[in-house]
Amino acid sequence: MQISPNEIFAGYTFDTATNEIRIPIASLPGLSAAEANAATGNGMEVIRQIVDRTHVALTALAPTARPTKAAVTKPNPSIASGVNIAPGILRQSYSLSFDLQPTGLELASEV
Repeated sequence: MQISPNEIFAGYTFDTATNEIRIPIASLPGLSAAEANAATGNGMEVIRQIVDRTHVALTALAPTARPTKAAVTKPNPSIASGVNIAPGILRQSYSLSFDLQPTGLELASEV
C-alpha cells in the first residue's frame, strides 16, 4: 500500500514554488523548538523524531493497509554499553528497509 506523507505527518505540505517540504513541529511531538532550530538545534534528534513518528504511523495502520515495499521496525530499547557510554543509558535502534527499483534506486511501486 502506498501511503501519503499526510498519513505520517499531520499538516505536511509541499510548496511547489520553492520545492520545499514542510513538517509542522506539532507532527513530531517529542521534538522541541530548540531542538528543531536550523542553526543551533540537534539534527540527529530531528532525524530520530521523523523516524520514530514514521514507525508510530505505520504501526497504527491495519496490517493490510501498510506498505509492502518499505518497513520501519523498532525493537525494545536496550541498555547501551561500550566506551564513552554513561551507565544507565538506553540505546534505541530502528530498522528501515526499502525495496528499490534496480535503475535509479527509486522506491519500488506499491501498485
